[in-house]
Amino acid sequence: MGIVALAVFITITVVLNVPLRRPIAESLLVALIGTALVGGTRFFELLSLGVVEALDNDVTFAGMAFVFMGVIVQQTGLIERLITIFNSMFGRLRGGAAYVSTAGSAAIGLVAGSTAGNAATVGAVTIPWMKENGWSPARSATLVAGNSGLGVSLPPNSTMFIILAAIPAGLGVSGADVYVSLLVTGAYAVLYRMIVVWIWARRDGLEPADVSEIMRLPQALRQGWSSTLIFLGILIPVVLTFGPLYDWLSASQRVGEEPMGEISIIVWVPILISVIALIEGRKRLAGRWRETARAVRDEAPQFATVGISLFSALAASTIMSELGVGDQLSAALESVHLPVPLLVLLICAAIVVVAMPLSSTATAAAIGAPAVIAMDSMGIPAVVAVCAVLLCTSTEGASPPVGAPIYLASSLAKVEPRRTFVPLIVWFVVPVILLAWVVALGFLPIPH
Repeated sequence: MGIVALAVFITITVVLNVPLRRPIAESLLVALIGTALVGGTRFFELLSLGVVEALDNDVTFAGMAFVFMGVIVQQTGLIERLITIFNSMFGRLRGGAAYVSTAGSAAIGLVAGSTAGNAATVGAVTIPWMKENGWSPARSATLVAGNSGLGVSLPPNSTMFIILAAIPAGLGVSGADVYVSLLVTGAYAVLYRMIVVWIWARRDGLEPADVSEIMRLPQALRQGWSSTLIFLGILIPVVLTFGPLYDWLSASQRVGEEPMGEISIIVWVPILISVIALIEGRKRLAGRWRETARAVRDEAPQFATVGISLFSALAASTIMSELGVGDQLSAALESVHLPVPLLVLLICAAIVVVAMPLSSTATAAAIGAPAVIAMDSMGIPAVVAVCAVLLCTSTEGASPPVGAPIYLASSLAKVEPRRTFVPLIVWFVVPVILLAWVVALGFLPIPH
């Protein structure tokens, strides 16, 4: 019954969210009820089990905490100061504005997972600048839309939380493991995009920007060095949960393994980054607390969407696990006689196809867990499988003709969206599928 429950969950989610255009949170909540109904007379038992497990999981809190963090970081203007520093580093390169745009998308991806928000925030600043720098409107829009996927390729993001919530506990995947592994995976995605900019700049014959328009790095650091403290909010939880310092503190004569194991990356990153942003941006926030409070209130629908989506995915995952979906999927895959590399490539391609009409969160809720379970049954470490799946779902914003970032970026660049369709597929969709494939097969190493 586990596979039947999975099919019911996917079908209800997709049908309600796509043709009926119901909100993803509502779709997932209805899908949760449908999943429990598959258990027949065990309906109330399964539903109560799923609800208890969902409420007891720190992923539910973390997802909403990251929404709050994104609002605070935006209100303090911290990202703008980081972009100024990036400009002083990359602005003197040929086509330098595009490097800054890519670095800016990566910086925002580390604090907010929305592809549309990434494209809108970075595009508003860098698209006019790229056009002045000699980039064509189509190139500018293509790059910003293609880079929007870094909001999902880099931790943290709601898509990551939904997959963590949905995969069975038996796979032994922790939030800390995925966070560190996805940082490395995301770095590969950023590096690839930097290479794309390098190729485009030479193909299009761009020249370096006027030096007089670029702030020198020492000056940029003097004015905005404090914005880089945001990375401490990521670094501190990582070193306390992974690596030599964690091993040293976990010794029984010091803190001990059990207390150290209680530190959750996905809980502490949004808390620390929010605190750092409030301290770093206190001068900008002075006299603007009402505006900041209004911005937090305006995000209330997003709090509800993320919270309900994560709760529903967690509860449904528990029910499907109770019905044996993991063992049943493994048995089904063992009956398919195809080479593992080909099976992995087909799974990656299937995820991207599903992500075309759906958001990355909806895609993760629909097929994220089954894809991870399938790869795990092939001998691929579950943490690596999660990172590969997240890379594939990150194509949401670059997948024509549906991706919202395409239209946001095209509007900012004043170009017809259709002019970006083929370049996005050639430079961002297909290569990301291949990147996910080589990560899954271990050709590009990531910690796990």
